[in-house]
Amino acid sequence: MTTQNLLWRVEMACRAAWPAEEEHESGGWQFRFTDDATRRTGSLNPLPGAKAPDEALLAEAEAFYGERGYPAFVRLPDFLDLDDAAMLARGYTREAPTRTLHAPSIDVGDATARDVEVPDLVTTDWLAARTRIAGVSAERYAATLALISAPVLYSVLRQNGEVVSVAYVVTVDGCLVLEAVATDPGYRGRGHARTMLAALMNEAKAQGANEAALQVVADNGPARALYARLGFAGDLYGYAYYRQPA
Repeated sequence: MTTQNLLWRVEMACRAAWPAEEEHESGGWQFRFTDDATRRTGSLNPLPGAKAPDEALLAEAEAFYGERGYPAFVRLPDFLDLDDAAMLARGYTREAPTRTLHAPSIDVGDATARDVEVPDLVTTDWLAARTRIAGVSAERYAATLALISAPVLYSVLRQNGEVVSVAYVVTVDGCLVLEAVATDPGYRGRGHARTMLAALMNEAKAQGANEAALQVVADNGPARALYARLGFAGDLYGYAYYRQPA
């Protein structure tokens, strides 16, 4: 049986795995902002005990994000059963439905692979590969990684000397959170991501992780199939973002 304690523990671990440059609390909600144009680090998020967004909270959010040049986003996990009426009344639109997956234990079998490296510090080739594959700003990405306060492990898988698959994990209170999984398009469908992630998860387990979680776009079937093979069988909860109208 899924408990509120588990849901909140996973929710807060996932937030800690990708922190924002600005984080502060108001009215039972957490304002998060990083100037990188992503919803994840540019949205209002509930804290335990949060009540449904009302007109006053939305006005505060719109002012906060507006001062920084962005529309307000409100992230609403479905396990809270919070009313979205105030947002809909102001013209907010719902987008980017995402699922939170959970593995109650880490059991990926023997995952030793000579092509996989698992450093505990981000390397220039990890960052270069992530930038090349995902089209992100290396400088901005490195700045966000530097904000992570929990233990981190990175992984790279090489083919012919080139990094073709990367990811990292953050362990918060024994929960491993899997992040930034990316494989070069020319090397997909060959099992590289599974090999790399299994080695990464085993190393995190050896260092004290005993369960795992991740968040994935709801309609990303190939990714969800991969994660199921790695033991992420539990679909804990979903969430979506509500965007302030232009």
